[in-house]
Amino acid sequence: MEYKFIEDKDIIEFAERYLQLSYSTEKEVGEFFRELKKIKDINFLEFIHRMKIELNNNRKHDTVKFLKIIREYRNPIMSKAMNKVKGLSNSIKNKELNVEIPKNLEGDTLTLTWKIKTEEDVEKMIKHLEKKKEDIKKLITVIKCGG
Repeated sequence: MEYKFIEDKDIIEFAERYLQLSYSTEKEVGEFFRELKKIKDINFLEFIHRMKIELNNNRKHDTVKFLKIIREYRNPIMSKAMNKVKGLSNSIKNKELNVEIPKNLEGDTLTLTWKIKTEEDVEKMIKHLEKKKEDIKKLITVIKCGG
């Protein structure tokens, strides 16, 4: 693979061995390590060692894990907020109810999409929403506060 945003040979070797990078994730990884070197004078191998990154030889899973690590390192407050939001949204949704949150918590609304097939589904959903009312309120508050 030809890399447009990654110049460091150690990162390229690592990516070719362990990761499955798209164009946008390659750009994200390249920018992250350039900034890390420039701002904190930490090179790629130092970062891997410090973060004790262990991969499982599953390129797709390892890519998700690696990107999560660098995103949390780069934006710890946003990562913590997103984890809180994801936890709340997962507790609310079910097979018939989908929860959508604003990207990067840039917004103040929550979208619930509800699939209805029968009249019985209406009653089930009303009961579910009533049961999850406090989680929905918490989620709205977290979104409005940006985390």
